[in-house]
Amino acid sequence: MSNQTKLPKALWIFIGLAAVMAVAFFATVGNRLTKPKNAVGKSHEHIAEPQKTWDEAFTSSFGKNAGDFVVEDIEGNTHKLSDYRGRNVVVVFWATWCPACNLEIPHLIELRKMLAEDKLGILAISNEESEHLKNFAASKNINYTIATLGGPLPEPFASVTSIPTTFFIDPEGKIKFAAVGVVSLEHAKAILNVDK
Repeated sequence: MSNQTKLPKALWIFIGLAAVMAVAFFATVGNRLTKPKNAVGKSHEHIAEPQKTWDEAFTSSFGKNAGDFVVEDIEGNTHKLSDYRGRNVVVVFWATWCPACNLEIPHLIELRKMLAEDKLGILAISNEESEHLKNFAASKNINYTIATLGGPLPEPFASVTSIPTTFFIDPEGKIKFAAVGVVSLEHAKAILNVDK
């Protein structure tokens, strides 16, 4: 066989392999695009349910007393965590520039509407300037306490490295749960054991 006939044969083999790989690739991608893995055999209503957008964090602190700290809100008022004893408290570490934090804001607004201040304290703590936070809160109609990070915090709060990070503290001052990521209203209600 001459080089002239070998080249087309090699070219046909290459084209055949490329076609098989393309079909395999598109079949795999197509399956992922049509239905999520966890949706196989489930109804469309179930697929549309909100997915979990957070992970547990600081699990070794669950059931332990939350260390006390003091922060100042954007109105200049001082808030001491221990002053919230007798009610649930949600402590969120966040920032205005954080897309996930911004996704969580409507959930916190609705949570505040559902539960009065005497039932639930919400402290959203950022390390940004107070005036910037004040303007941002006004633009988003935030109805819960926004505070600036003033001084050092006790553990586990001092170890927060990702935002949003949310701590749920029970009326006795113990850390009930902590999560990194966007905690939806439904998940927050379940963690707080709210029936509304």
